[in-house]
Amino acid sequence: MSNIDAVAGMYNIIVSGERESAEYRVPVEEFVTKLENRDLPDEICVAGLEDVLTDDDDLRDQLVSTMRQEMDYLNSQRPLPAIQFVVDGDVQGAGDSFDVEIDDEFYSLEPIFGRQIKKRDSGWLVAPFRV
Repeated sequence: MSNIDAVAGMYNIIVSGERESAEYRVPVEEFVTKLENRDLPDEICVAGLEDVLTDDDDLRDQLVSTMRQEMDYLNSQRPLPAIQFVVDGDVQGAGDSFDVEIDDEFYSLEPIFGRQIKKRDSGWLVAPFRV
């Protein structure tokens, strides 16, 4: 594994420019396709999460559905994949709830990553594959 900010075996939500991301970067649509085809590298950075949060309901539904459908596959991989979602916005937390501030609006991460989101460090959240 390289020196990226990611915990293998979890979804890592990182703020763009604040954390070290994987070199292999794909848009959300391509990540969904790669996950459906079970063709993921050991380290991957998914870009464009802010679009999914702000206005692409169909893609958000497809992303969440695929993540749920493939969680057992992800958990069975050796080594466990390091999956990052980079977001271009400010992460805000209140208790166990986390939102991303984009253009002065707040968007919850819970509909995508579930309720088990935890803060790992500044600009870095983690959530289990079991969303």
